[in-house]
Amino acid sequence: MPDLERSYRRLLRAYPGFYRRERGLEILTTLLDSAGPGQVRPSRGEAAYLLVNGLRYRFVPPTWIGRLAAGLVAIWAAVVLSGAGALAVWGFANPQEPGLAAFSDDLVGRPASFAYELPDDNLLDMAYAYNTYGEFQDFAEEGWDGGRPVPMGHVRVYEQIAETPTVLADAYQHVTSAGWRTGALSQGGVNSPNGVFWAHQDGVLLRVSTYDKTITVSAYPIEPSGVLVGAVAGFVIGLILVWHGMTWMARRVARTPRSTRRLILLLGLPALIACGVNTLDNVLSMVPDPNTASVLFGADYMYPLANQIANPLAVSIIALTLIGSLSLIAGSARMSRPRPVSAAAPTGDIAEN
Repeated sequence: MPDLERSYRRLLRAYPGFYRRERGLEILTTLLDSAGPGQVRPSRGEAAYLLVNGLRYRFVPPTWIGRLAAGLVAIWAAVVLSGAGALAVWGFANPQEPGLAAFSDDLVGRPASFAYELPDDNLLDMAYAYNTYGEFQDFAEEGWDGGRPVPMGHVRVYEQIAETPTVLADAYQHVTSAGWRTGALSQGGVNSPNGVFWAHQDGVLLRVSTYDKTITVSAYPIEPSGVLVGAVAGFVIGLILVWHGMTWMARRVARTPRSTRRLILLLGLPALIACGVNTLDNVLSMVPDPNTASVLFGADYMYPLANQIANPLAVSIIALTLIGSLSLIAGSARMSRPRPVSAAAPTGDIAEN
């Protein structure tokens, strides 16, 4: 095979497979016929044209409806897969819950009235529901500028404390003397009107707060680093792959009969609405409530994936639409495929059929 033809064939790989099968030989023949005497490689203009045009066929849907559908589905999938990326980093880091019961009792000077744990059986359950606990709504007002907590851990509550400001101040001195890095001893928000402070040591975040005659000591693991990177990587990968897949699908829809295209559009409308609504819900649920002093935690990046598990309606509609659309495309392709004629059939019979 001559070098020029080999080079053209390499450049034609920029086009999707179906286009190469239908037009590849025609394009290759045209290029070879127009080549100059002694030409052994494509010109820069030819190479740029083939690459740009090939990528356009791969990544640009043929109609505005196709581009709209590809955009809605790709953004929805990218947001969901950003949660998968965050979950992968989080699961690899596997932050462990601290057990500081004895240390907590020593801070307050008495056993706890009761204790409980924030749910941690499933990371996605935690990412979906932790905001309903109300444990972190005042985080930005609590005088801590270090690492952020994993919203799961052990909470110990001490009731009927006569002098809570004094006990809180003594606990602050105790923690500082024990070598913990401490934040400011601040007034805090509505959940800790008498005072609160945070402290950090060996991957553990300690929160001590007072409310009326009650002292609460909470111990959390510190959230792993790299969760945002994982979320961004998941978003980018999902956006590229799903956009490419939707472009592939849109070009095949464009080649079906008009009646099939209308049916696919009718079938796909609920899925496109589900993509838009679910994406909006995911993003707004991640954004901290402007009426509180809450902030964006690493666990929030897993919310879009957790939302699909907890509320599978949107993903079910999208999956069923995809299956139905692909079935219609495959059926249309089979119907349009020419049927082979039997060589043994008489000429007269063929003409009559």
